[in-house]
Amino acid sequence: MKKDNLSLVGVSVVQDAKSPFWVAQWSLSNGARVKRSTKVPVEGGLFQGERLSKSQAKRRALLVAQELAQNALVEAEREDNVSVRQLLDTVLKGKLGRLSVSTYDNARTTYRQFCVWLGERRAAEPARLVTRADIKQWVTDRRAEVRCKTVKHNLYVLRAAFNWALDAELIQKNPCDKVQVPPDSKEEKVVHEAFTLEEVQVLVEKLPDEWAAAVRCCLGTFGQRLGDIRQLRWEQFDWERRVVHMTTGKTGRRLQQPTLAGFYEWARARYEWAQGQGGEQAVYVLPRLRAHSNPSPEFTQLVRLHGIGLRGEAGVGHRRVWHSKTFHSLRATVVTMLHANGVSQGMAMELVGHDSPEVHAVYLRPTAEQLREAAERLQLPA
Repeated sequence: MKKDNLSLVGVSVVQDAKSPFWVAQWSLSNGARVKRSTKVPVEGGLFQGERLSKSQAKRRALLVAQELAQNALVEAEREDNVSVRQLLDTVLKGKLGRLSVSTYDNARTTYRQFCVWLGERRAAEPARLVTRADIKQWVTDRRAEVRCKTVKHNLYVLRAAFNWALDAELIQKNPCDKVQVPPDSKEEKVVHEAFTLEEVQVLVEKLPDEWAAAVRCCLGTFGQRLGDIRQLRWEQFDWERRVVHMTTGKTGRRLQQPTLAGFYEWARARYEWAQGQGGEQAVYVLPRLRAHSNPSPEFTQLVRLHGIGLRGEAGVGHRRVWHSKTFHSLRATVVTMLHANGVSQGMAMELVGHDSPEVHAVYLRPTAEQLREAAERLQLPA
């Protein structure tokens, strides 16, 4: 499908009260109106080294206007026909070196998948021909393969690319605007289980050193996320007050986490050892994990190697294999343990760093044994 070629309509020059130069103006066959300064003085004078009278200036301005219009027409036709593949390749090149490796790879994968979905012919056609109906159908087809969260990310990446094209005036509207992603069904939702205390002990004893340390730090800071644990610095530990200062990467919430005796002693001993090592060890608690581009899958595989957690297909299509216990499951472990030991919801929320009871409740995942113990505390009549 090819758009009719653009053409020029009514090239002329006019005076503008705000400019001392003749202003060229013309229309394109698609209805767009264009104005450009000719740089030719209205009252005459020097232009490109030649002195012009007033009448000569107007005639020269008209010639310049015709040249400007023709050049703009060629440029407009060139830009207006940038293909989908060319557009996405250009945007991807602009991301190189500015994003993390994983973020760059995710964008590249999304662009590639979209071009595959379009097919060779449509991917080679002008980006301006992609419609909202195309994006809606693409979202529908993606949702048949992967979960809502993945498609939302895909749509976000694609929308950003088309926004760039909109700003560059390669397209007139973003086809991704106002497109919604259907939510997950009950069957699609995966709820990760909490680790038991026995499993936590296995993790601390059997995992490689920095992963075992990451588990200790997560539990010692009451379930903070892997992203924050990886960035943990020794300077965040206040050894005198026995607290860890943290600002969560997800919400920006500032926390002062009290350190329990066991965690304090372990952390202090590791700190003193790290200072003797120097370099990154003396700055970051977990320098190797901090430099890891995508650590979550590694942790999950290690957990599976020790026989912890279930493994299954998260639905049909190309959905990723899911694991019932991930690093984030430690957050649920802490929340569950706090409530199982009688800590109030408000105090538990402060320790974990949750802002709403609704979010906090999602992480409460007691085992059948914990529920039985709680039930047996009740004094019910026989």
